[in-house]
Amino acid sequence: MTDPIYLRNLSKVYRTPSMIPWKRQRRIHALRGVSFSCPRSRISCLLGPNGAGKTTVLKILSGLVLPDSGEARVFGIPLHRQSLDERSRISLVSPNERSFYWRLTGRQNLEFFAALYGLRGSKSKIRVSEVLSSVELEEEADKPLRLYSGGMKQKLLIARALLSEPEILLLDEPTIHLDPATKTGIHRFIREQLLEERGGTVLLCTHDLAEAEELSDHLILLNEGKVLAEGTLASLRSRVRQPRFVIEFERLPRHGWDKGLHLIVEREYGRRLEFCVQDSSVISDVVTAFISGGGRVINCHTREESLAEVFSRITSEDES
Repeated sequence: MTDPIYLRNLSKVYRTPSMIPWKRQRRIHALRGVSFSCPRSRISCLLGPNGAGKTTVLKILSGLVLPDSGEARVFGIPLHRQSLDERSRISLVSPNERSFYWRLTGRQNLEFFAALYGLRGSKSKIRVSEVLSSVELEEEADKPLRLYSGGMKQKLLIARALLSEPEILLLDEPTIHLDPATKTGIHRFIREQLLEERGGTVLLCTHDLAEAEELSDHLILLNEGKVLAEGTLASLRSRVRQPRFVIEFERLPRHGWDKGLHLIVEREYGRRLEFCVQDSSVISDVVTAFISGGGRVINCHTREESLAEVFSRITSEDES
């Protein structure tokens, strides 16, 4: 067990009381036997729709919520046996954070939270300056927080999480509600600063499939509290692979050109036809039939399935 994060058969049920006295309390199964691990010095992505259980996993790992059953270990140590020093090796960045003080500057906010970590005097000032520099907030550090943009507040959240120099960073929707330029900057920071320079381990929680495809080294697909699949994008593609290819054409062939061929025309857009076939070995036969039927081909190439398509297919398999 060498991975920094290791979960085994983790389950969690939330119970919400009913407002009607004679009705039983509602039981929400947030996690149903969740098992996965996160490799060291990689960005692992916990991916799934709203309500899949992603945030519950992060809250358990950060010590905010206790699981009902199962095992969770960080650096090989069960969560319930960790000391305060060991817990400081983990930091959580949550969306819509409301614990900052709006009348204080960004720097003053960080100095306040640094004191909670036991940093005071010159040590506090040095550490606060370091994390502000890491997230490129030095120029805005002495502005009141109420003047910060959404992207600046998100950077300040990450800066606060870095105060304790954590080895594991848990990111819950770190780019939610951000514009594309700011989102790209935070993606670059996560990859270059957190991973490459600090050698940390990142567990990113998102329902943004494009973000997950761009950032992640390791994917965990979660749906309705269950892990559907785990691995790299390439390994997940191989699990559900159904060869797709695109023909770019100048002229379409005559009707019925594809008779006897085992293919599905998925869509036509512009001067392109996208096909799905059972076996990639028949692609040459398809192109030959296309030309024989009077079509004129400009180009033909395969197309990898996107993460959105992979996730949809794995989810469909689970439901069937």
